Amino acid sequence: MRRIAIAIGLMLWLPFTAFSLNVDVRCFDYPDHTRLVFEGDRSFAYSVSSREDGFELRLQEAARTDAEDIQLAQSRCVERVIVLPRHDGTVYRVATRTPVRMQRQFVLENPFRVVFDLEAAPAVASALPPVLQDESQPPPLQPDGVRITTVCIDPGHGGSDLGAKGVTTDLVEKDITLKVGLKLKQLIESRLGLRVVMTRDSDSEVSLDSRAAMANNQKAQVFVSIHVNSSYRRGARGTETFYVSLEATDQEASELARKENTSMGGEAFESTASDDLRLILWNMAQMEYIKESSKLATFIQNQLNEVMNTRNRGVKQAPFRVLMRAAMPAVLVEIAFLSNPQEEALLARDGFLTRVAGAVYTGIAQFITYHNQRFK
Repeated sequence: MRRIAIAIGLMLWLPFTAFSLNVDVRCFDYPDHTRLVFEGDRSFAYSVSSREDGFELRLQEAARTDAEDIQLAQSRCVERVIVLPRHDGTVYRVATRTPVRMQRQFVLENPFRVVFDLEAAPAVASALPPVLQDESQPPPLQPDGVRITTVCIDPGHGGSDLGAKGVTTDLVEKDITLKVGLKLKQLIESRLGLRVVMTRDSDSEVSLDSRAAMANNQKAQVFVSIHVNSSYRRGARGTETFYVSLEATDQEASELARKENTSMGGEAFESTASDDLRLILWNMAQMEYIKESSKLATFIQNQLNEVMNTRNRGVKQAPFRVLMRAAMPAVLVEIAFLSNPQEEALLARDGFLTRVAGAVYTGIAQFITYHNQRFK
């Protein structure tokens, strides 16, 4: 009987030891923000809710932490983190010293971390003590400093926003981009085994800002927006791949960006986007994204040129609103010209769209190999 009792005890005890989630809480101050990190020994589901004196991170399972009341005396923004076991999970209650604004929230892998970047609310920012520069502090965790595991595919237009229209048929851009996007998703998932986020997987309307927000919220590390080109010149043909810039490469690129930026009720670049982009370009992390976006665009453009046997219109830059807000390497691909009767005929063929998806897939795979080699 004693052995049976011990065995039963072990069965009851094991789930709370061998399989329990362990979470480590860390906090670092930097000149313009405070970074709060919750690191688990495995991934976990969570939700976030705000409070008057901070916010709560709620886990959907029991978790173990070294202390139930984590005092953060050295942090200028975060005072303490209180661990509250609940019957349906664990709550980490974050108490701040002053009202704060959440700059951003993201997830890193290997190991799994939920990261919050906090800054003082504008009204109290000037009252905070200066941050001492300590070279022994751990460097900031960079979201692109990990192997790529998630790709966001953005089929352009959708719903009432038809996009470009065929000149001899009833083909519309929104249908073509969705077909290519779904084919590309299947290739990435089946061949690379990566997670793919679609900004839309049906004929639905999605605003330009929502597309980038979706990629950011889902922690995508690559963003590819798929489009079909159109021009008043019937002879215009070929593929173009863009990454973001304050200035367009040429007048045609500028006009194309203006047209795309005003789709789905968006506003033109000149009225709202320049300030946003200047902030991005002055941000060191975004400068790295732009460099990587250039690499991603080159890989994709080269593949489309080779596989599609279309004219090389080159990699270009333009102020596309959908790319500005993406916190990751991001490109916009214009497959071919729907305004060109010959390319319109190609775009009507499912086999051609399969080849397009294959070319874009290969370009993405080459970029992922290039990126991941740096983090072995």
